[in-house]
Amino acid sequence: MFRLKTSRGARPLLKPVAIVGWRGAGRFEDLETTAVRKLELRQGDAARVDDSLLVSAKDPVEVARRLSFLPGVAWIAVGYRFSGAAGYLKHLELLAKKYLTRGRTFRISARVVASTQTAGDVVLAGNSALLSSIPGARVDERKPRVRFRVCFDGRRGACGVEIRAGPGGLPPGGEWVACLASGGERSSSMAWMAALSGYSVRLVHSRTDDIALRQVARLYSELSHRVDPRCLDLVVLEGGKDPLARIGGWLHDHKTPAFAGWRPERSDIATSLAERFPNLALPLILVQDDVIGSTYRSLGLGSAPKLGRGAGMSFRALEARSAYSELRFGGVQADSNTVIDAVRRGA
Repeated sequence: MFRLKTSRGARPLLKPVAIVGWRGAGRFEDLETTAVRKLELRQGDAARVDDSLLVSAKDPVEVARRLSFLPGVAWIAVGYRFSGAAGYLKHLELLAKKYLTRGRTFRISARVVASTQTAGDVVLAGNSALLSSIPGARVDERKPRVRFRVCFDGRRGACGVEIRAGPGGLPPGGEWVACLASGGERSSSMAWMAALSGYSVRLVHSRTDDIALRQVARLYSELSHRVDPRCLDLVVLEGGKDPLARIGGWLHDHKTPAFAGWRPERSDIATSLAERFPNLALPLILVQDDVIGSTYRSLGLGSAPKLGRGAGMSFRALEARSAYSELRFGGVQADSNTVIDAVRRGA
């Protein structure tokens, strides 16, 4: 595992920090709130510098690991806090001696607020220091092997080495959307896309068989580790003979906007669906299959199962609106086996 490299004697004098870069869309306050909740930070552990969130931690690499899939995150770096220009160059050189070897290329990206220095000044000073201290190192603005991130707020700031990119997207807000989850490739991809679009996601699964249930439970577990668990829950519907009729009943009873991964063969079917179920939308109708496939693979759920009855779309079944019961999960980082066992006990 990647670790923040320091000499043993220097560790007590350093102030480790994780620097979380915001994608710049949505609201930074939503990103900060979800990061603080996910990490269970104390007051004062997090601070903002322009479009970056600085998180003080004994192990900033663990912070990076826990926030690596958080929607809204563009990149994550690990490094140290500093004070003043001299402190900046000292800590930057310390990082460079550990991560920038002879002949490697690098780039420094800086954010500066409330300072007499500009971002350009900070980058030029850093470039000069690293070129002098690391023989053979070269600046490469396009494809650097090592990327340094620097944040200045007045005289204080932080510098770090970028160790991973984030998923981008929008940080989750307060608006909930229901995603009809069958366990297949399309509905699973749709749920993750909804989370990346800034929604809090409610997975709604009308139970058909154990294969589909297991896949939905795995999806729910995976998403609960990627986002703030308070922005995610799962509803499993039981009862009646037709899984689609349960969904129809649920859509009728709940006016929350709902997404489905279906793709009608004709445009008039989509129009009829919108008229009969005004709170149901088909967001993947114009998304290419290769994009859906790559999104699904990024979830790490394995091969999509072949779904049985209930995977298709039938207006007649939806409009039947059969009775149903609900089993709800939410608010925690979930284990898929716990969900499956709870559903089986309630069946």
